[in-house]
Amino acid sequence: MSSLDQIRVIELSGHVAAAFCGKLMAGFGADVRQLPAPESLPGFALAADEQAWFHTAKQRLALDPARDAEAFAALVRGADILLDGWGLGVLAQAGFDAARLQVLNPGLVLVQITPFGQDGPQAAWQASDLTLYGLSGLMQSTGSGTREPLNARPRMAELTAGMNAYCAAIIGLLRRERDGCGAIVDLAIREAAMENYEAAIAEFLNVGKVARRNGDEHNMVPWRTYPCADGEAAIIGGPIRHWLRAAPLFEAPGLLSEKLQTMGGRMANRAETQELMKPFLQRHGKRELFHLGQKHRLAWSYLASMPEALAEPQHAARRFFIEQPRADGVPATMPGAPFRCARASWQDRPAPARAVAAPGWDARPACTGRPAAAPLAGMRVLDFTHDWAGPHAARFFADYGAEVIKIEYPQRLDGMRGGYVGKVNEHPRFWQLHRGKKSVTLDLKRPEHRAVLDELVRGTDLVLENSRAGVMEAKGYGYERLRQLKPDIVMVAMSAFGATGPYAGYCGYGGTLEAISGLQSLTAYDGHGPAYRVREMDVMNGIMGICAGFTALWQRQRGGGGQWIDLSECETTAWFVGEFFAEVARSGRQPEALGNRHADHAPQGCYAGQGQDRWLLLSVRSDAEWQALAGLLGGAAQDARYASASGRRRHHDEIDALITAWSRDRAVEAAVAELQAAGVAAGFVASSADLAADPQLAARGWFQDAAGTRLPGLPFRIDGFTPRIARRGPDLGADNAGFFAAAGVSGSEPDLSPEQLGTAYALY
Repeated sequence: MSSLDQIRVIELSGHVAAAFCGKLMAGFGADVRQLPAPESLPGFALAADEQAWFHTAKQRLALDPARDAEAFAALVRGADILLDGWGLGVLAQAGFDAARLQVLNPGLVLVQITPFGQDGPQAAWQASDLTLYGLSGLMQSTGSGTREPLNARPRMAELTAGMNAYCAAIIGLLRRERDGCGAIVDLAIREAAMENYEAAIAEFLNVGKVARRNGDEHNMVPWRTYPCADGEAAIIGGPIRHWLRAAPLFEAPGLLSEKLQTMGGRMANRAETQELMKPFLQRHGKRELFHLGQKHRLAWSYLASMPEALAEPQHAARRFFIEQPRADGVPATMPGAPFRCARASWQDRPAPARAVAAPGWDARPACTGRPAAAPLAGMRVLDFTHDWAGPHAARFFADYGAEVIKIEYPQRLDGMRGGYVGKVNEHPRFWQLHRGKKSVTLDLKRPEHRAVLDELVRGTDLVLENSRAGVMEAKGYGYERLRQLKPDIVMVAMSAFGATGPYAGYCGYGGTLEAISGLQSLTAYDGHGPAYRVREMDVMNGIMGICAGFTALWQRQRGGGGQWIDLSECETTAWFVGEFFAEVARSGRQPEALGNRHADHAPQGCYAGQGQDRWLLLSVRSDAEWQALAGLLGGAAQDARYASASGRRRHHDEIDALITAWSRDRAVEAAVAELQAAGVAAGFVASSADLAADPQLAARGWFQDAAGTRLPGLPFRIDGFTPRIARRGPDLGADNAGFFAAAGVSGSEPDLSPEQLGTAYALY
């Protein structure tokens, strides 16, 4: 069976976010009817490979709501979910605002996806993926620190929003089952994208630190790609406790000196550490280094081109890639399912070749209920995760009302608690990633602590873990053990490479996975320079883990029982660039680097503004938008050579010079206001300080106050629910007493002595 069997979805394709959400829904069995965007909306056209990727398993309808109002109304009456990706007010102008949609179908889950949300002073702003990437803060960290910021080639903002839209839609369905009411979701792509910047925002809000790009020099050392004999290897100094075991490989005694034995020492002596590593790396190939590091239990990989990623043995062993034709019959190779459900199938039907006049659906029964509680109230989640991706996934459930319990082991603490004994409760990153959760400290070697965990599991709906394959089984709490305690429990295992295949026992972090998946290879200023990390894989993989959890929870709600889900974070990372693999499989070549430009739209770029490290962003997606921009630039911009998009692409350098001459003496905020008033998609590269003072975010009340700690907000709003983050990330063992007592176990006080915690932090 499929998880979303019998769910009916209308997808108004516009922003890629809606299409990506619809792809997930169609893949898991929903009946998705796609309506392409009106031709009047700029920037929404997809190339053939993109169409083949984003619209798999859907039907495309030849239906215009403005002209065929009755047919569209009939479709709405029978739908469960409407994904509105056409933008602010477009559907309302066709006669179908939210109020009318609710009258037509009170049980409808309406997900409104717009760049900046349904209200606020910037709600009507024009946007492109470039401007959203910049305005969400993410571009501030991407690229070289000595030149302009760099756009991510993958659509990071749109993809993050699409996954959040999927989660919002399933939340709406679960709430409808419980409370008998539909839902209206307000999802701003920019706010959803800011999930990826959560740590930087939290650190600014609480300690005043402003993050800035630094050419991929991670805080920790080593933790990036380095040149080697035949390319670049991702040399990650973690898990940190294993570094000293592998350091002798480098045949450099200095790496074992007292000052470099701790992560803190290597961070303080970055240049010396990296210089000592260099001779060894230059003598060895990238794949050899990948396997050598993993043999020593370090999360190494290599910087793979897209053709190399396509040919990875792990993908072949897991049959990750599938082949199916594009709409024009040309073969296309692309990823299959984003994660493996033990009790649900994935639909691999190709994207439709043409639009059809499909019949409508029977009307859904009327709903008359009202929201009774937080959307996920009554749900319990056990969080066995660590670092970033898994904790972010668990945090989402707490934000929307679930009880989330973080299981901690004091002798091997989550790295986000920081590296200093006595400060385990004092780190803004931890406050953000674990806000709203409870903390229980357990030593599973002790029978009485296992009794506490057994009691917790009996009341649990969802378990999240992100250790290497087999670790939970070794602890005695693999899926088979969990289902003995709770037969309908759902478990999502978010390992680096999945539970099967030759790399099943390998470990990984975001830097490991960005490199080996091929994703990092796409983001570069040009074809001659280095490829840069985009640093969003931890959060994005975490959100895909949320999608996996909701997929199984909905199937359970409909009588499908519990199940185990195998999520490979390497596969989900590759999923975010799925459309590129079709081109690569045919040509065998790496896609061309675009820098800050666009394959079709011109001009598009990042331009110096007034002040240090202030950068203006703009995208021209039509001839009309060019005329508006040319009117602001004046003079030479009126040249007839620039009248068409093809002409503007040929003369992009000249146009860039004209824009820079106009922008360099303007404050970026003022330049954006001028351009937006003229109808041009524009933004600027925002820092965490800019976001904290942003008028749109302030007007929408986006930031949250958790008992005096200011934190980033939620990725979307759902009507009838006002989020209130009760507390920041919990103190270690803060909730032991209640859960130990419930299990009838005494001795609940966690040992927080330096001796007990010393093992956890010995390698910092």
